[in-house]
Amino acid sequence: MKSLFALLFLFLSFVINAQLKEVKQLKSIEKKYDSILISYQKKAKDSLSYLKKSDRNEIMAKEEGIIYQMKKEDEYAQLKKIKEEEQELVKLNLPEKHIKCDEGAGIQMPDLLIKPKYKPTVSRTTKQTSKGDNSELTTVVTFSVTADGYIKKVNAVGNDDDFNKQSELTLYKIEKMTPRCIGGISRATIYKLPVRMTFNN
Repeated sequence: MKSLFALLFLFLSFVINAQLKEVKQLKSIEKKYDSILISYQKKAKDSLSYLKKSDRNEIMAKEEGIIYQMKKEDEYAQLKKIKEEEQELVKLNLPEKHIKCDEGAGIQMPDLLIKPKYKPTVSRTTKQTSKGDNSELTTVVTFSVTADGYIKKVNAVGNDDDFNKQSELTLYKIEKMTPRCIGGISRATIYKLPVRMTFNN
């Protein structure tokens, strides 16, 4: 019987760690591509220095767009893996954890407006396309915070599929936040977070 419990514990540890590993891999994808994009910008500014700034920006913005599209595809594939791992955990129907906590620590919603190190090059074409555009993107992100503070089961519903996925990715990258504390014991909690982005030019 003891060996059976030991095997079950090892299996559960493997499944849970696999999901956490996928989240960490998501973060490494972001770092990798940000590094590639920043490196490209530095090299391109030198190699294209003989061109006018507007012409140089046109070339750089196009190339950065190709790299960014590759990043997006890799992140979306990783997002799919994370959700598949979560589905496996749901099937196991694991009991809720009970962890002692400090009731004085209040809940703070995560900041989705994280400033990236990479800043895209803006081309003349981009400026002309966005001129006078006052569009708005909205989504409602539902997510769960486990008793040990991990962000799980992220799902965004809104009017733009890309914006939904980017919102989901942002929350998974945060990875942890302070769980809800009731009676000195942390509890798994589901939250809803409305997100809106307005483009004013």
